[in-house]
Amino acid sequence: MLRLTQVELDDLLAEVRSVAVVKCRMLRPLAGGVPAADEALRAFIEHHLGLKGDEAQEAFNRIRKEESQTRETTPEGGEVKEEEVYAVNVLRRGQAGPFILEHQVKALLKQAASRLGLFQAKGKVGSKGDLAELGTVLAHGGSLAVPARPWEIYLGIPKETRFDVLSGSVNTPQGKKSIQHHTEVAPEGTTFSFEVRWPAKKLTAHDMAKVLAAATQVGIGSCLSMGYGRFKVVEATIEGKEEKAKDPAARPDSTTPTPSGMA
Repeated sequence: MLRLTQVELDDLLAEVRSVAVVKCRMLRPLAGGVPAADEALRAFIEHHLGLKGDEAQEAFNRIRKEESQTRETTPEGGEVKEEEVYAVNVLRRGQAGPFILEHQVKALLKQAASRLGLFQAKGKVGSKGDLAELGTVLAHGGSLAVPARPWEIYLGIPKETRFDVLSGSVNTPQGKKSIQHHTEVAPEGTTFSFEVRWPAKKLTAHDMAKVLAAATQVGIGSCLSMGYGRFKVVEATIEGKEEKAKDPAARPDSTTPTPSGMA
């Protein structure tokens, strides 16, 4: 009969998973996409709009009303009704400041791998499930600001965040909608670090290196089509289990001599 703790189970899983530690720096601002809750909205009004007292409350009421209701507008000479929608979007915040979540990084990696065609490549069918369901993304280094919550990947922001005014339009079954929102962004130079663990059965260390390369072109966060979210990998350390298995020096019965000075 086996009696195992969760730590022992995690150790067993680690035996069949590769690990990549990735340190990143934003080349373009990272845009938040979370609708501002009341507390965040009041902070936006006070610190960004510079309003206090009755003026701040009036602004709060106005923004909340504009978020919950839309105004129909018909362009001059046009027959298509438009609706204007206004909102304030912010970055996620926790005990140690702004952060991104594990699922955002995992979604980025899946998208990058899909664009590369890795999931359909010969010998790798089923690897999407491996990465999505048995893969794990955790905060690392300075981004692990709250050890009890490793799924929160905290941002190292070199200066204060700011709000950009963004606008666009979307077509819906109810007609065309014009969207304008103040979006909180972390500036260029913002850093974050994470580690990704995945089954080594199909996706190799070299595969993950290509996925990371593609991910830097896809970007992370909101408003990617407007140029936000591009980043670069400052350093990536990838330990592939399949490479260890092929390395004669890693075998207990290996007779391969140790290079001088490496003992």
